[in-house]
Amino acid sequence: MFSDWFGDARFLYPSICGVKTFFLIKSFHPILTRITLSKTLVVLPVYNEAKTLANILLRLSHRVDILICVNDGSQDDSLEILTRFARKRKNTYVVNQPQNSGMAGALKAGFLFVLYLEKRRLIHAEDIVVTIDADGQHKPEYIPQIVQYLTRKMVDVVLTRRNFAVYPKYKVLGNWFLTRTNSILSGMKYKDVESGLRLLRVKTLKPILSYYTGVKYSCAQEIALVSARSGFKIDNDFKVEIAYYRAGTTIWDGFIVLFLSFFAFIRFVLGLSGDVIFDTPLMRSSFAGSRALWTRKGRRDKG
Repeated sequence: MFSDWFGDARFLYPSICGVKTFFLIKSFHPILTRITLSKTLVVLPVYNEAKTLANILLRLSHRVDILICVNDGSQDDSLEILTRFARKRKNTYVVNQPQNSGMAGALKAGFLFVLYLEKRRLIHAEDIVVTIDADGQHKPEYIPQIVQYLTRKMVDVVLTRRNFAVYPKYKVLGNWFLTRTNSILSGMKYKDVESGLRLLRVKTLKPILSYYTGVKYSCAQEIALVSARSGFKIDNDFKVEIAYYRAGTTIWDGFIVLFLSFFAFIRFVLGLSGDVIFDTPLMRSSFAGSRALWTRKGRRDKG
């Protein structure tokens, strides 16, 4: 009967020594689950990141429980590096998309794989999903601190706030404008919505994906807007230093992102949500293929 409330938290059972204690622990179960049982997963989009990938994977590996790496049509050695790493490190999953779908599309694939793992009961709704870039701009060393911060604040989403000291002025201005626009549309007073380092509870993903287009760099705006509109508890105050500035997005990308922000807002207001389908051949093959890499035979074959 206890398992109905505690799931895998069997280590708590011996502390139950009476009826009063039993009901006290039962009433605090949601809090105990958040504090003691949450796993940390990383969704890592990868596109032609062979130069930095091995280093990032190594730095992530001992800071998280599950690695979900989305190879987004890379044309360099990224897929080979991911495969070799997965053979050595259990709980590393590789989702291989033959065609490049952009940052937002790669994140979407990673989020869908998270929901697939939840369906298989390998993770639960209160587990924590981290998104981080594979180019080394964001420091994996921040992750344990932000996980503790999210837990302490009892929030569902943490969007980190970057120090823009290494960014050109036009980028800072563009980020201010996009952040201000999102604040108006979402009703949440944001300070920086475009940071690629963010943490979300698993339970936030399905509502977000219901209004998620996943086009180019739309991910940051859509995640911030939909999570706020959906009523999740959000924090945007955790400050992070950026290792270096890497040019990537253009002014045209900014206009596309702005348009998609309004599009997501209109869809949400009108209730025009889409289906979230995660039990697909790609998810199933990625799951089976990755777990096959963990076998002893797989490691031995690689030498």
